[in-house]
Amino acid sequence: DKKIEDIINIVNIIGIATFFLLELIVSYILIPQAENKRRDDFIDNSFGSKFSTSSSVEYYDNDELGDGLYKAAVNMFENCFFTYSLINNVTGRRVIIPSLVVVVIVVFAYYGFKETPIALSVLQALFSANILGLLIRHLILLSKLEHIHQAWIVLFQQDDVKTSLGKYQTQIYRNWLQYETLLSQIPADIPSRVYNHLNPKLTEDWKNLKIKYKI
Repeated sequence: DKKIEDIINIVNIIGIATFFLLELIVSYILIPQAENKRRDDFIDNSFGSKFSTSSSVEYYDNDELGDGLYKAAVNMFENCFFTYSLINNVTGRRVIIPSLVVVVIVVFAYYGFKETPIALSVLQALFSANILGLLIRHLILLSKLEHIHQAWIVLFQQDDVKTSLGKYQTQIYRNWLQYETLLSQIPADIPSRVYNHLNPKLTEDWKNLKIKYKI
């Protein structure tokens, strides 16, 4: 048991160091690069600028709208709708692993940590991976996205949004900043396979929303 525990501790230390390095690369290099590209592409599509050297193709579904603040509001509404829908879709699977972690903790607690030599090492590995913390962040992101999504719905329920844009511009900027601030604090982290699988359905749902709110 002592030998197994030593091996697990070594693997645990290597795992923690690797996880820390990967988290630094993802959090401070890859995610900021992707977010800068997304923001430049959003501004280019909304206002007709050319900040991005290679604009995305068919990322937004509002090409019939003229450049300006109204199109920016619609694009942001679409962004929020897609992000909220995707995050909501993956919530179930994000709960499974933390639930298993809780089961493991309960089992170790029942049998006693002293009687299970590898228990502390396993728990240390689980918590070092921040599994429970990631779930909490995911649920916070989902809750705040729902609030912002509802704010966009309330805005586009107004019949004169397009014709009296100046009356609603402060609300547009507020929703816009809330969305961007939220994603800068808690990145959405949607797997590509999930996005590719749900994109056709969400695109169709978005078109129906545009008809519903006369966009």
